[in-house]
Amino acid sequence: MQIWNQARRRNQHQQPQAPSNLQPKSNAQSRRSLSTLASSKSPPPPPHRQNGPLSGTTDQPLTHDEQVPPRDTADEATPLGQSIAVLKRLLDSKSANFNVKDFRARKLTVLAAAGLDLKTSMSLASDPKFEDELASEIGDTDIRAYLVTLEKQANESGEGDQNMAVEYEEEIERFKDLHASIQKCDAVLASVEDYLSHFQHDLGLLSSEIETLQNRSIFLNRRLENRKELESRLSGLIEDLFIPPHVIRNIVEGEICSQWISTIEILSTRLKRMELFKAEIKNLDSSVALIDEIEPVLRMLADKAVERIRDFFAEKIKSLRAPNVNAQVILYNVFLKFRQLYAFLAYVNRQLADDIAHAYANTMRWYYQSNFSRYIKALEKLKVQSLDRSVLLGSTETSRILPSSRTPFSNSTRDPLILGRRINIVFSTDSSVMMESMAEQNTDVQWMEIGFRSLNLALMDNVCAEYLFIVDFFTFKSPDQQSQLFQDIFQPTFLLGEHYIQKLLEVTAYDAFGVLLCIRIIQLLAFELQRRKVPVMEAYCNRLKMILWPRFQLIMDAHADNLRKLSGRSAASSDESRRIAGAASVTSSAISGLSSILSSSPISSVLPHPVTQKFANFLNGILELSPEEIEWEPVSISVVRLRNEFEAVLTKISSKITAGGGGTPEQQRQQNSTLRERFLYNNYVLVYTIISDAEGKLADQERAHFKNLTDAYADAAA
Repeated sequence: MQIWNQARRRNQHQQPQAPSNLQPKSNAQSRRSLSTLASSKSPPPPPHRQNGPLSGTTDQPLTHDEQVPPRDTADEATPLGQSIAVLKRLLDSKSANFNVKDFRARKLTVLAAAGLDLKTSMSLASDPKFEDELASEIGDTDIRAYLVTLEKQANESGEGDQNMAVEYEEEIERFKDLHASIQKCDAVLASVEDYLSHFQHDLGLLSSEIETLQNRSIFLNRRLENRKELESRLSGLIEDLFIPPHVIRNIVEGEICSQWISTIEILSTRLKRMELFKAEIKNLDSSVALIDEIEPVLRMLADKAVERIRDFFAEKIKSLRAPNVNAQVILYNVFLKFRQLYAFLAYVNRQLADDIAHAYANTMRWYYQSNFSRYIKALEKLKVQSLDRSVLLGSTETSRILPSSRTPFSNSTRDPLILGRRINIVFSTDSSVMMESMAEQNTDVQWMEIGFRSLNLALMDNVCAEYLFIVDFFTFKSPDQQSQLFQDIFQPTFLLGEHYIQKLLEVTAYDAFGVLLCIRIIQLLAFELQRRKVPVMEAYCNRLKMILWPRFQLIMDAHADNLRKLSGRSAASSDESRRIAGAASVTSSAISGLSSILSSSPISSVLPHPVTQKFANFLNGILELSPEEIEWEPVSISVVRLRNEFEAVLTKISSKITAGGGGTPEQQRQQNSTLRERFLYNNYVLVYTIISDAEGKLADQERAHFKNLTDAYADAAA
């Protein structure tokens, strides 16, 4: 039936027809058929058919019964009426029954009779699906019986349509009112829509304004936070930069005292805080009007304070040049008391502080140079023990006075080859020095180390005091600058000390103990300076040792050379030689001349020779002054050379010893050998005994050496 309906819809374009909006009610099968017919536009009712043959499978014309009676136009206007009309046209008036089988036999004639055009009729007649659909709708039921059912349904549907029309007429006014209400609602909705569109536009503008306000609020909050931070910092800055009026008045007009120092500290704190804040502002690449306004005021106040500080220190430095002034009192009671003022001066005006330091250095250089020059002149008035070549070991020269105003050794009862109590000056804990007046009035003969020690102790005390003052007072300078300032002050004074020791060495030409004592004093002073942490005098001590050590070696070499030259001297008279050879006691041998050593006359005494006594005492003094020998010191080399020369002298003397009795030549040689060994043993034992109390590494080496010599000749002494 769908194919049939499609064909009918194609035919609809050729013949217009009235649409229908009503649906008939039927059973299941009729409901499907009618539903299909109602969904399409039914063709208009066909015109009254004329008698004549139809194209189909039979050639007989239709009878009167086969013609479809006409219906009312109103009935045929409905889909159900149109369906009934079409079915009636399909009926054969002469047939009692007309079913699908009959339709198959005459389908082309029947379709043409239904009002379809020839082309459509032929298309449906040749389509097997159309027959299948018609069979599925009607089945084997008689079409007439099916038509009766459809008419019945059409009548019922017509009554329903009439009722619906009445109801429609009754409700049309209400529908009109509803339509008017809907139109009004449309108008209201249109106005609401317009209002909402305007509201949306205004809302967008309001949103943009809110966003703008929010951004400005964030900007203002950020500025507020910055202002609060700046206010907090400025409040502290204002408090730090504020100077009370009484402080300003005290700086400008007040007396320089302890209270004035506190006001300067306040001003210094304000200046440092201002510089710090200026540095912070410079890093931020901005400026603050407060700093620009207050900085000139602080600078003016600082300049006034600097001016007063400059005048104060200039006056105090000038007071150091007063005669008989004690500079240490002024330095420690005035300068160090007001060192905060000088630190402030160095902070504000470094150039002016350097000028003050230069003026101070010039004044103190003059002060120390003049005072130590006067003190050295007083020490030079001491009667220093003068020694010449007559004090050398093995010397036979008579004593003579050197060209000096000092008292010569020949008039003194003290032996210059015996150390004695002179060593006490090295280990003495007395730090006092000889006063200038005492040195000028002292008439006693003094050893050279007395004046040397007094001068260098005084120099060390002043050096320590001055260096510590420079470190504490000139704090703005680096350690190297402080050392250089100290050297500028004390360099002339150090030169005075060097000249003094050179003059002492000229007077005491051969005082080996005095030179070595001066060296030990210098070493002890160097240790004390290290303990006090004052390194600036180290160069001076080194220069003194460079002067003393060569002189000590020169004196030791003079002793050794004098012993070596003994064998080359001319012999004494025969009477004196016989007198020395016949001596039988240490006293007689001690008072005999050294020329007997070289006498060709035989010697029979085996007692220790006076040279041995002097050598042992001299060696013992050297060993006592060298308790801790340092490797680079030339003491050990000089001692070994002197010892070798002494042993050579003893060997030379022992070769002159003879028995003097009768007997065979072999017996005499045996006796002479025994006496010579006994002589050597006695001399070596004496040396060993004298140096037995000496301490130190060098003393141990010398004792071991003479112990070996003693043991070598011990059999001869038994």
